[in-house]
Formats: sequence, structure tokens, C-alpha cells
Amino acid sequence: MSGKAFRSGLAAVTGVTLVAVVAAPARAATSWSVLSTPNRGTIANELYGSAALSATSAWAVGSWYDTNLAAPRTLIERWNGTSWSTVTSPNATQYYNELHDVDASSPTDAWAVGYANGSSGVNGMPRGTLAMHWNGTAWSTVATPQPGTNVRQLYGVKTFSAGNAWAVGWYYDSSLHGEGLVLHWNGTAWSQVTAPDPGTSGTTLEAVAGSGPNDVWAVGYYTNSGEHGVLGHPLAIHYDGTTWTQVPMPESGSGTFLHSVAALSADDVWAVGSKNGYSAPVAYHWNGTAWTEIPTAPTGGSFNNVLYGVTGVAPNQVWAVGYSSSSGQSQPIVQRWNGTAFTSETVPQQQIGGLLYAAAASPTGPTVFAAGTRWDLNETGSLADRTLSMRGSGT
Repeated sequence: MSGKAFRSGLAAVTGVTLVAVVAAPARAATSWSVLSTPNRGTIANELYGSAALSATSAWAVGSWYDTNLAAPRTLIERWNGTSWSTVTSPNATQYYNELHDVDASSPTDAWAVGYANGSSGVNGMPRGTLAMHWNGTAWSTVATPQPGTNVRQLYGVKTFSAGNAWAVGWYYDSSLHGEGLVLHWNGTAWSQVTAPDPGTSGTTLEAVAGSGPNDVWAVGYYTNSGEHGVLGHPLAIHYDGTTWTQVPMPESGSGTFLHSVAALSADDVWAVGSKNGYSAPVAYHWNGTAWTEIPTAPTGGSFNNVLYGVTGVAPNQVWAVGYSSSSGQSQPIVQRWNGTAFTSETVPQQQIGGLLYAAAASPTGPTVFAAGTRWDLNETGSLADRTLSMRGSGT
């Protein structure tokens, strides 16, 4: 089980009844622009996660490649309403360190999660969960459980307050079976919490969100032994304040992978990813009773078409981001749920290509930050991954 194989930059049915969400009044399209973002080093810089407290306060996290160490290092950037700047971030080891998500409950409480290798190389072992906390002044590493053997990774984080946060990912148990990983922060320490593990081959959790401490969702996918090909099954688990339980989801195509979840309320939750492998985007909605697949807008790509991030502030203001690829080039995409349907929004196209991994909406208004990677020529004239930030605004 490879975890988030799609994080590589240059990328990588049973019957379903489609049920429409009860329509809210439609909203106009969002206007998107590219924001200048800093980069470190001369090659790979990628942003994987984003969080927004307001239109003037946002975070983005990922990694940059240190050629002196031949390894990625943690990368954290902050938006102050005018510009993005790099914020000093620690690393747990001298080898591979990457951050994959960030969330903030206040200006003095934010968490970023990912993984760190214990030895050199992309497959350096052991690989451990990594969590960092922002206290309003500085980022610092905080100890996390390291269950199983060799490989543990965190992909998603949600913080409700200084004393209540969740992180999700996956790990190998002693039999090298991939299990979904759920960690909880109680204000003092992180601890592992029992979570459903439906996959006979493996289970991965990629994102977590919630409308409140007693209404938390995590999504991902699971695989079963004996199935031909990479037949991912969509996975959603729910925390009701006491336990985590698996909630049934409809199957979509020959393989479905969920990458992001956004909870606007207890009866308005969105999950997005891809189906038929990576060839088509997929979106699901929870109405308080059941999950249903909701048609997405056409993407036009002849190769991969994936939604990696979703965010929202109202029933008619939900955004999903990702990429579409054709003829060897990937371009960022944004789709918006306007209360009636998903529509494709116009976003700046990148000269060589790019993609969006995450989206975060300001809770105080229709300002959306999307984070990802674009490809550009670096200072030496070579093709390199560079950070990409887009801001959406509307009325």
C-alpha cells in the first residue's frame, strides 16, 4: 500500500443512484488570480495543505528540496492579507520531512502534519508520523504515536480548539497490512484512537473535517485482497463524540479514491476525489442521512482528472480543486457548487503546467485560497516544481 501515490507532482462499477442535493439559491462565479509565493532552493517546492482563518490570515504547508541534504524539508508559508512569506519550521530528522496538511482554530493554535524518514532516501526507514504546533510565535514538533512497523504517515488534520484536534493517515501493522490511522490531541498529548479498518488489503485515511467536536468525518479509501488492479473503494468514517464508525458510501466506477472532506454542518458534508482510477473526478454529499454521488462538471482532460481538495462556507458556496491533464500537460481546475450544480470556474492556466492540492475558504466571506504546485524554469534553466497559490474572490 503506497499511501498518497498522487503526491508525486508530475502525476500520476456497481450501480449508483445519483440524488440531487436540495438546491439553494445559485451564486455567481468566483474570480481567481495567482498570488506570488516564495520558494526555497532551486528545485522541488510543493504546497500540499492550506487553512484560512480569514481573508487576511492563512497558512500553506508542504516541502522544499535541500540539495545539500538530498532530501525534502518542511515548508510553511503564511498569508498576512498582502503577501505570502516563509515561516521557520523545524524538521524531525535530517532526512525526508514533508507536511501534507494544516489547520488552525485561532491565531495562536495551528497544527501541521506529515511524515519524517529515519534514514536517507525516498524509502528511508523507519518513516514516522510528524506533527507540528503553532503557538502564535513559533512552530515546534510535538511527539506523536508511532504504531506498527516501518511506515506511518499523516495526511490530514482538524483542530477545534487548543485542547481538541484530530489527525489521520495510515500505517503498516506487524503483518504489513495497511491500516487507517486516527490520532487525537487532548491538549496535552497525541494518542491513537481505534478506527474502522475495512480493507482486507489496506486502508488509507487522507482527510478529516468536522462541524463540531461531536461531528467529525474522515475519508479515504480501502482495497481488498484478490481484486484485480487497483480497485479502491470510497471510505467515510464518522465520530459522534464517542466512537468512530464506518458509514456506507456508494461505489463509483472501477476504482474510487477520496482525497478531501469539508463539513459545513451536520447535514451538509462534501467529499471529493477521483473514480475509474484517476480518469474522472468524483464528489459525494452527506445530507444527514446518507451519502450520495453528485455529478461534477466536465473537465475535458483526456488523461487524469482529479479533485484533491474541497472547502465551503455555505450550501451554495463550495469549491473543489485539482487538475486535469491532456497531451502530457496538467492544468489546475476549480469546480464550484452553486447550490444547484457543479460548474467549472475559469482559473489562470500555467505556462508549463500545474495542479492544486488543497483549498481553504475564509469563514468570514467568500475568499478562497488554493495551494499546489506549478512547473517552471528555475535559476539554472532546468524544469522544477515551484509553489502555486491561487485566490478566489466573489460577492
